[in-house]
Amino acid sequence: MTPRRYGNIDGLRAIAALGVMVEHMFGDLLRQTPLAAGPMNAAGEMLVQNVSLGRFGVALFFLISGFVVPFSIGGERPLFQFAVSRIFRLYPALWLALAVLATMACLAGEPPRAVTVLANMTMAPTLFGQPWLSPIYWTLFIELVFYILIALLFSVGKLRQVGVLSILSLALVVATALPVQLRTHGIANVPVQYLGMHLSFLFLGLLLRLWLVERVPGARTAALALVLAQVAAVPSVAAFSLARGDNFIMEGLLPVVTAYALAFVIFMAAVRFDRPRSPLLSQIGLISYSMYLFHWPVNVTVYRFLPLTGQISDIATMLICTGLVLLVSWLVYRLVERPMIMFGRAIVLRHGVASRP
Repeated sequence: MTPRRYGNIDGLRAIAALGVMVEHMFGDLLRQTPLAAGPMNAAGEMLVQNVSLGRFGVALFFLISGFVVPFSIGGERPLFQFAVSRIFRLYPALWLALAVLATMACLAGEPPRAVTVLANMTMAPTLFGQPWLSPIYWTLFIELVFYILIALLFSVGKLRQVGVLSILSLALVVATALPVQLRTHGIANVPVQYLGMHLSFLFLGLLLRLWLVERVPGARTAALALVLAQVAAVPSVAAFSLARGDNFIMEGLLPVVTAYALAFVIFMAAVRFDRPRSPLLSQIGLISYSMYLFHWPVNVTVYRFLPLTGQISDIATMLICTGLVLLVSWLVYRLVERPMIMFGRAIVLRHGVASRP
């Protein structure tokens, strides 16, 4: 990818991160204030009933990761380099965020169990039967599974095989939709998970890259087939999810469908027209991972001094939260993320040089 396209992708990351932040701030507002407390409550209700900005941001992040990350696998020892780069890119900042969350919990008189903290440090706490210290972090496990899958596909030479990718991505959608239908119609009481559905959006990003950039034959058909499958599957699980309260569909079908459609349209427009080219958005995109990790603890801290009321004054509180999140995220990026990324690159370079004959 050219430097200009990197700036374009970083701009998209900024939009996704800001969407997640806005969703969570309005969610905090609606949870912390009485119904009809003020005009901000009305604005928040109108927002969440029509579009889930949180799901929009997540879907956009997934499309971006699928579009970019698989094509970072390369070099003399590609899988080793990929693993090292992902580990040093993601884990150090996560561990710092977990330390902050654990400290906050201790100060609140509810210290987390050591096993919970350790499980969170793996980025896969659910595999150990432990909850996330922050439920916001659930997307990290989805990304981790995707990295493992694309590494396996690369290792067997199938990462650019459209037929294989199409079958796999459609199977992921079916893995979510079919159990729901079996349970809904009383055919079989099988377990339901949404991992497959979420992963399908990452694979959609991969197929879109093969279609729009790599120009691989058949990629367009595969991408459109996957979109149609997703369009059919999301409504098919809506009633089940709402009845069970599992948070895949939260306020209703409309806000989630609108969010997915908006993410897809914006992503396609961004790739087609090479937008946005905003230096400000590109800079925010660089720190978007830290924004994702640290916006909740920052917001909670601000609310202690400036509680949400439902009044217009909440706009100032939200702007303060946003400004502090940007500041904290910039510091984490400069002091943790970027040094660890460079350290990972140094390991890759040193190992590559040492392995040469």
